[in-house]
Amino acid sequence: MDNLNILIVEDEVIIAETLQEMLRELGHLNSQRCKRWQEAEALIKSDQFDLAILDINLSGEQEGIQLGHLCAKLGLPYFFLTSYSDRKTIMEAKVAKPGNYVIKPFSPEEIMVAIELSLLHSQPEMEEKLRKAAHAFKLSERESEILRFIVARLSNQEIGEKLFLSLNTVKYHLRHIYTKIGASTKQEVVERVEYIWSEETS
Repeated sequence: MDNLNILIVEDEVIIAETLQEMLRELGHLNSQRCKRWQEAEALIKSDQFDLAILDINLSGEQEGIQLGHLCAKLGLPYFFLTSYSDRKTIMEAKVAKPGNYVIKPFSPEEIMVAIELSLLHSQPEMEEKLRKAAHAFKLSERESEILRFIVARLSNQEIGEKLFLSLNTVKYHLRHIYTKIGASTKQEVVERVEYIWSEETS
């Protein structure tokens, strides 16, 4: 993964510092922190960042979601951080179409995956690949969601955590995906997605 310029919008200093250190360990040496909505808005509009990480609750308000809408409007990849995993908060965040959301406390691995998914989410060609594959193989909405995570190289455990599914449920959907796509491994699924795309565009 390239060294990205990353904006961190987080009003808790310790969390922001921890996140910044994790980013350095992941090879992203250029990050900037801010904790106020107005400053964050100006920085997002400055067009100097490759990715934004937004805390949903700034100063006790869900101002991060408003910033998420701004990022989406400007085409800046981003994902949410939140201390809340309740369905209401997640559904409100989902409307802003983030690349991902990460529940605090988080690990370097979770941040790495969130970055990869957010960048993937922002790529129109990849979105079109996934859409065409889902249509060609007649995948359900849930299977299409899981396909996205397969392409992003998530483990079964990580897929379950992202979609609030048990490991057995993830495996159940994977079996259906493998059957519909004609694959026996995740790598074969990725190859079939690429094949369908090449057939469509040739």
